[in-house]
Amino acid sequence: NSLTVEGEMMHHRFIIGLVALGLAITLTPNAPIHLEIKPKEVVPKVVEIPDLSLDQLPVSWQKLAMCESSGRLNAVSGKRKQFQGLFQIEYPRTWVAHGGSKTKPPKDSTLLEQFWVALHIYADRGYKPWPYCGKFLKEEYGR
Repeated sequence: NSLTVEGEMMHHRFIIGLVALGLAITLTPNAPIHLEIKPKEVVPKVVEIPDLSLDQLPVSWQKLAMCESSGRLNAVSGKRKQFQGLFQIEYPRTWVAHGGSKTKPPKDSTLLEQFWVALHIYADRGYKPWPYCGKFLKEEYGR
């Protein structure tokens, strides 16, 4: 008798689980089970991610940033002011091609955003985008 009770509890848990997943269930004796998927309403949630500070970066990236921009997030250089931010990323071509915003240049981006794009540039091209200062990455990672 306990096996029947346990089996029935499992059956109820299964049905409750399906209902929790948003599935409508129609059970008729001796008939196939009919499942209907009901779309759930998804409410977007904005999550605030705290920014990094320069001293939280790996040492080789801190050295690169100090060499490229003296540690200034909003640094700008180049004839056309195309090298921007902490890592002097070329804007817009290199920045956008590696995940940076089309409308928010490096000089206006957070350290976390700039570091994220710089990591993608490094994964794609190694230290070469930083002809002189890239030596710090080359020493650390050999690439």
